[in-house]
Amino acid sequence: MSGRLRQFGAIVGLGIRRVVGRLRSSGRGRTVVSISGVVLAVALLVVVTSLSAGLAGGATVQSDNIDYWIVPDESNAGSVPLNAEGAQLSDVHQVTAALQADERIGYVSPVSLQPIQVRHPATDSQMYVLAVGVIPERNRQVAGLNTTPLVGSYTYYANGTYNGTWSGRTVISPAVADDLNTTTSDTLTVGGSPRDITVAHVAATELDAGVGAVPAIVMPLAELQSVTGQEATDSADQILVSTTDPSVESLLADIYPRTDVVSRSGLVGAETSTTSLPLAMALAATLVAGGIGVTFVATMMGLELTAGRRELAVLGAVGFSTRSRVLVVLTETVTVATLGGLGGILLGLGGVVGVNRGIEATIGVSQLATVTPSILVYALVAALVVGVLAAPYPLYLAIKTDVLTELTR
Repeated sequence: MSGRLRQFGAIVGLGIRRVVGRLRSSGRGRTVVSISGVVLAVALLVVVTSLSAGLAGGATVQSDNIDYWIVPDESNAGSVPLNAEGAQLSDVHQVTAALQADERIGYVSPVSLQPIQVRHPATDSQMYVLAVGVIPERNRQVAGLNTTPLVGSYTYYANGTYNGTWSGRTVISPAVADDLNTTTSDTLTVGGSPRDITVAHVAATELDAGVGAVPAIVMPLAELQSVTGQEATDSADQILVSTTDPSVESLLADIYPRTDVVSRSGLVGAETSTTSLPLAMALAATLVAGGIGVTFVATMMGLELTAGRRELAVLGAVGFSTRSRVLVVLTETVTVATLGGLGGILLGLGGVVGVNRGIEATIGVSQLATVTPSILVYALVAALVVGVLAAPYPLYLAIKTDVLTELTR
């Protein structure tokens, strides 16, 4: 058995040395093209799979300088694109007060996302909007809308009750202002509630949930809870926490059962419900990368063997059986794919850095594409699979090579 293993190792080593030798020779063009095809395919796979992993990690409402979000576990998420009907967090004001008492934490705000109907009495125009309830802070944006105009208006929630002074102040997106033909200081009515709200400011930016601009307003959390019936449970969809101390994460993880603590620079828009989009992206990347890699390797290795049939014939003449020659060719093909896989991983890592910088420069989201060791292993395994799938054609040529014919040609 040990003799067979040594023979197997020697044949595999010969196949590897043949690839290395061709790369060092002047006739390395076809081998380089084969490797380059796998490099590009694997790099694409790494970038898209890393992006898919980042998307699958969950999206949260964007808020500048927010380091952590407490969100319900994905298995409890709602089924609509804007998660306003799924599992919620309760007693959020009490939790917020406890977190604000921690000197490691700079800012805390529960966030509630609720669709409500608003109407402009002067024009009788009405529409449904996504209302975002927050505890406002100066120079802070939530869901792309600045909460500064709401500072000082958090007066309705007083001493643990909802019987304080109603401010009614809200910041509206440009889409709402256009559709309702409204502007600053106008009063709007809320469907299903006797309460009115007043436009404190028209934002310069829209809320973008990934499917286009969403008509949105930002208002004090307690007042949104009042008009949507959330007072009894004091509920919200997530809690935003700003801190510079990473030790806070363990504290946040223990506050609620069945919740996730997400660390991210934020996504523009509201939390998306669980979908198969990231998986579909990763699967599509695998199929495309596999198709490109197999095509390149099979074609170019086939051409390489066609041009080098005499070398295979020489191996047969010195005693290599057909099985041994097939193993040499298989080793060469897999070696080419492996080299391409390693190069593709390096190129893909550079591509991930470029994608993250481009996304950050465009929409302010950093580290969206997430590279993990499992992704790198997956990419290398995919390269090996490409080599195996590309092998049948070169192997067919190896089997069909007639030793005597090639040597006497």
